[in-house]
Amino acid sequence: MNIIIIMSGGVGNRFGADRPKQYCHLNGRPVIDYVVDAAKGSKVADKVIVVMDPSCIDYSDYLKNSGFDFAPNGKERLDSLKSAFDHIQANYPECESIIILDAVGPFVTSELIDDYLTKTKEYDAVITCQKITGALGNYDYDPLDREQYYMTQSPEAFRFKTLIPHFTTTFPSQELAWQMPKETTKYLNFNFKNNLKLTYDFELKYAEYVMNEKNK
Repeated sequence: MNIIIIMSGGVGNRFGADRPKQYCHLNGRPVIDYVVDAAKGSKVADKVIVVMDPSCIDYSDYLKNSGFDFAPNGKERLDSLKSAFDHIQANYPECESIIILDAVGPFVTSELIDDYLTKTKEYDAVITCQKITGALGNYDYDPLDREQYYMTQSPEAFRFKTLIPHFTTTFPSQELAWQMPKETTKYLNFNFKNNLKLTYDFELKYAEYVMNEKNK
């Protein structure tokens, strides 16, 4: 059994809108609706769980009528993930693999979801990564080789029963793969270039431009 988790608990303080940024409109639709579309289009996922503040459900009729499961968000991201994991263990103990999506990542596709979930048959974790293209600095002014580092993002997929024994909400990083033993197998995907995660309000206009260009 494969399960999609959509993380939609953020409040978006840096975005400066009158509602959480995942419910702001992108080309006339709430941002989260594009993620819902991708989840609905998956051919290998069996269930979708949305982690969110229940009071926000009226921001998206599409989400409200999706037929997805819902779990309450926590104070921090790892707390919200625990909420999703608890829901899975209580309701879907047969779950084999999960993929975690961000509600503010509107360019995810059904094909990418299916590719990641399929790869968990071979790997314990599949991680979206981006190369560091600028100079890499630190406060001690020590020289660093940027080729030894990379940025990680959602989506990320895991063999659930491999991840869950090592999961803790007190881990100092939000990157789940680093909670797993080093010997677990990890696939790093550097090919999802246009993985825009909305953080600031000006990025909404950029996302509209990119989406309109793609639609042409």
